Amino acid sequence: MTHQSVSIAMSFGETLFWFFVGILISVAFPIAVKTLRKKGLEARPKEPPPTLTQRILDAWHRYGGNKYLALLIAAVVVAVVLVFLLGLQFYTPRDAALAGIGWESLVNKLYSGQ
Repeated sequence: MTHQSVSIAMSFGETLFWFFVGILISVAFPIAVKTLRKKGLEARPKEPPPTLTQRILDAWHRYGGNKYLALLIAAVVVAVVLVFLLGLQFYTPRDAALAGIGWESLVNKLYSGQ
């Protein structure tokens, strides 16, 4: 007797959540890499070191956070429309997240004209 496993597609909400997680990973990864490549924020002499909030705000301004936010919003809107209109179905969170990463990368390239 053979055992067959039946794959059940994730719900629309789960699919959107994991797709969104993939988009977030794709947006956050380049910023993290740029941050790691640069020297950390250095405190001026005789001043206390910057707080975490100051570091985040400085990184946001230094690396064009508004540009990434606009890309994120565009990618999420289009992803919701695609998942809904095309009825995309995923069976694992990994597959939905990878699709989100791929989708954001495509939107980013189209947005930047590459």
